[in-house]
Amino acid sequence: MEIERVEKLHDMGYGLKEAKITLSQDVKFNVAKIKVEGGTGEIMNLPRWVGKILEDNNLGELDSPDMITELKQALSKEKMVGEYQVSTLDPHFYIKLKQYLKTLQREDFDHIESMLLELFRMRRGKLVKLADSTKLNSDLYHKLTVEESVFFKTIYENSKNFEKQIRGYKIE
Repeated sequence: MEIERVEKLHDMGYGLKEAKITLSQDVKFNVAKIKVEGGTGEIMNLPRWVGKILEDNNLGELDSPDMITELKQALSKEKMVGEYQVSTLDPHFYIKLKQYLKTLQREDFDHIESMLLELFRMRRGKLVKLADSTKLNSDLYHKLTVEESVFFKTIYENSKNFEKQIRGYKIE
């Protein structure tokens, strides 16, 4: 499926972005042409994937966005913009949220997942309505996540093809 490929590509890109990591002990290594040398308590900007490895090995703490707050804000904004508009989301919003969900305990996960599903259903409904009536323009594109852009294009193309089949001729 195209969304999975696009999401995987953007997930790799997100991993390459710099992130702050606070070292919890002295480290010194050189891997994949990335030299890291720092002392306990030092804050460094490193590719997110390097920070994740350090964090997984208890060598540092990766500064991660507060996804609960971002999710609550996104849900609130989505409710405020109305039925025929979508609020702006970071292109990697769902990618970051999925990574965050992997770190949660079951009871926290259930609560966050219910908010995520509410946001997803609202946006999906709006995108279906919009894709049935308009092409993806630059303004709308910049409000969508990478997954939503693929979804929108798919709905738009399917809607036009369906209309073409019903009418019996090509629609431009």
